[in-house]
Amino acid sequence: MHRLLQGDVGSGKTVVAAICMYALKTAGYQSALMVPTEILAEQHAESLMALFGDSMNVALLTGSVKGKKRKILLEQLENGTIDCLIGTHALIQDDVIFHNVGLVITDEQHRFGCESTPALREKVQ
Repeated sequence: MHRLLQGDVGSGKTVVAAICMYALKTAGYQSALMVPTEILAEQHAESLMALFGDSMNVALLTGSVKGKKRKILLEQLENGTIDCLIGTHALIQDDVIFHNVGLVITDEQHRFGCESTPALREKVQ
């Protein structure tokens, strides 16, 4: 199932996404939010971490996350410890394996290449 949520800046699109992410978490699924820039990824991650607190494990994956930190994050993602992964194109890398992803959100989809969104969507199937 594919849905498009369109609205003006400040209209609440991110809040709608957060509600959906939380609903999926309570149903036992993970979610992913792919954004076009590291700055936007960091902003979303900070906002969601503040919103959910300890009730949801939100992680950030960008091209800047490397080495041991990246390895640990990917292990947590694959074993289901991470409920929601926020990131950039780094989310579509082959070594990014979800335990049980049920929701994929692409923010500002028009800023990605033609291959990016389908590549992330395939991780759900």
